[in-house]
Amino acid sequence: MDFKTMLQLPVLEISQVLKTLQGIADEERNKEKPQMPNVSIGTSRGNVSGYFINYDTEKSIVLLGNWYEKPDLQYVELHSIASISLGNIENYLYQFSDGNIPFTPNADDVPTVLQLKKEIRDVEQSVEKMLGKAIVINYDYAEKPEDLEKYYAKKTIVLLQETLAAIATDALAKEAFVNAVKELSFHLGEENTVNLQNNMLTVCLDFSKGLKSVASKTLLQDCIEKCL
Repeated sequence: MDFKTMLQLPVLEISQVLKTLQGIADEERNKEKPQMPNVSIGTSRGNVSGYFINYDTEKSIVLLGNWYEKPDLQYVELHSIASISLGNIENYLYQFSDGNIPFTPNADDVPTVLQLKKEIRDVEQSVEKMLGKAIVINYDYAEKPEDLEKYYAKKTIVLLQETLAAIATDALAKEAFVNAVKELSFHLGEENTVNLQNNMLTVCLDFSKGLKSVASKTLLQDCIEKCL
């Protein structure tokens, strides 16, 4: 990223920065070789630094850690934080830009349309086992979707599977879904909406600001259940 691009970064509240860091950490911790953000936190008593490990919003505690032959952990209370310095986030700067800096996925992370169709087929089989009913899932896309759209489509497929799995664990929601839905169609847009018409559940997910603007599993589940 050049200097001119960096000038597009907005000012964020500490809580927004921590929430974004949590999302980055959640993504990295699932990788074989995690590259956690390196953080330096300024408090009224001095500075603490380490790799960002976790942030508990209910407890308002940030956990930093280092590894020098043995683990070194530091727990920081949110109300004591005066400043945060970030490092090792070159690949995630777009998440701090509120959509001003475009995200470009790595080529290895971009699926082909055929791969997406295979993943959808796998989800259909998984959903049938969970719900006891076959549900057709369609990805509504342009003739030649761009790499970014295919990348987010893959994220959407995972989100849909997790959401439908959550619905399947609730007996009433499961019954309502099975009775009302025969087909599910999803596409990417600039708003999070769910509509049900003639047994067709249409899901639009907002990726205009990347993962920050897309509906969470909980919100998507709530929107779906309101349509049933």
